[in-house]
Amino acid sequence: ACESLQRGECDAAIAGGVNIYTHPSSYAALSAMRMLSPDGLCRSFGAGANGFVPGEGVAALILRPLKEARANGDRIHAVIKSTAVNHGGRTNGYTVPNPSAQADLVRDAMNKSQVRPDQISYVEAHGTGTALGDPIEISGLANAMGGHVQRETPCAIGSVKTNIGHLEAAAGIAGIIKVLLQMRYQQLVPSLHSDDPHPDIPFAYSGFKVQQALEDWTSPDGVLRAGVSSF
Repeated sequence: ACESLQRGECDAAIAGGVNIYTHPSSYAALSAMRMLSPDGLCRSFGAGANGFVPGEGVAALILRPLKEARANGDRIHAVIKSTAVNHGGRTNGYTVPNPSAQADLVRDAMNKSQVRPDQISYVEAHGTGTALGDPIEISGLANAMGGHVQRETPCAIGSVKTNIGHLEAAAGIAGIIKVLLQMRYQQLVPSLHSDDPHPDIPFAYSGFKVQQALEDWTSPDGVLRAGVSSF
């Protein structure tokens, strides 16, 4: 939708996602693949991460070029500086993503946005709460954003999946809406079930910290910038 707007193919776009379980076959398939948390808790980046929780949801956003939105007097919740998409290629399995491909994707999005890694103060991560996926995602993000070397304070990270589960086809739009609400209230909300960090994630050297408490969201230049990942 963003690319179509940039090419001038449309004046506005409605972009969103829908995930509804209309038949038990989907749940049965996820159970057979052992992808679901047996205790019903999504522990994104937390110790004991053992799978995700399925969720349903429907959401959409109206996208317009900033100039036209201002001229029209629209209520502007945020500005999308850039988007990027790629494919991870062959890996060892569906639940084992490619950290190099993820790093390339995040780096591409930042390059197009002309936003420096140290200017991003929050990342709404994919964060499914799986034992392998979460460390790989942090590895890719740290690779793309320079780890702790370029940052005076760690970048906050969280996942709305700890609140509403994994909405699959609607997971990306759910993450964006969480970021928009945090921007509206200028607060970062806690990512649940992560009091104890994942033992295989070296947070001290990653440049990230899991947001574990409600706190004000501030920025040295007064501009709140965030990234959203949906893999």
